[in-house]
Amino acid sequence: MRGVITEGLIMTEPLTRVQYCPHCGNQAPQRLIHTQRHMEKTWSVSDGSEDEHPWSTFIVVCETCHQVLLYDNMGDQLSDKEFDQADLIYPKSGNLHHSVPELIRKVYQEAFRIKELAPNAFAVQIRRSLEAVCEDRGAGKGSLQKRLANLVDKGEIPPTLSELSDVLRLLGNLGAHGINESVLPIQAAAIDDFFRVIVEYVYVAPHKLNEFREKMEHYRSLRSNVEE
Repeated sequence: MRGVITEGLIMTEPLTRVQYCPHCGNQAPQRLIHTQRHMEKTWSVSDGSEDEHPWSTFIVVCETCHQVLLYDNMGDQLSDKEFDQADLIYPKSGNLHHSVPELIRKVYQEAFRIKELAPNAFAVQIRRSLEAVCEDRGAGKGSLQKRLANLVDKGEIPPTLSELSDVLRLLGNLGAHGINESVLPIQAAAIDDFFRVIVEYVYVAPHKLNEFREKMEHYRSLRSNVEE
């Protein structure tokens, strides 16, 4: 269970750090405009004991594109000057869940950095990332669409994902024609979402399900000990 005690701090002097901005794809100064701090209370399900953890949320503006970014930090109680060490929670970053193989995470991170600046190159990299997923999961040979269909047959992704013909046709053309295929920003966003859903089904969901099972087993064990 959780509860919060909050305290808001508004910046009176400019405080900037040079960081990567997913909005515009630039390494640019980011200016802190507000810090929200609170103590989050948690209660143990086993004995009802109470604990508190410091939590900070930093609201930042990119000085290049003037879009808002949110950074979050729990436990370390970072100072305002250290906001760049907190976790970026908005917009979504190029970091994938740790359950995703390192090679796939690295290829995707490279792609994400050029998503806004070079949609064509981004889409080509996403195709590489999808091919790496197929290789890792033993999806066999053939076209990307055929390999994804093999993942459907193995029960790793739902059939609807392999039936997204518009996305797959575009990715297929990129494999055949490379830079001659033009990708619009809105198509790049759709390709990004498509890839993230694939990764969620293949790696993240099974990992989280196992974590849930372990937590439930631990909870049952604690309850059994208390009742005894």
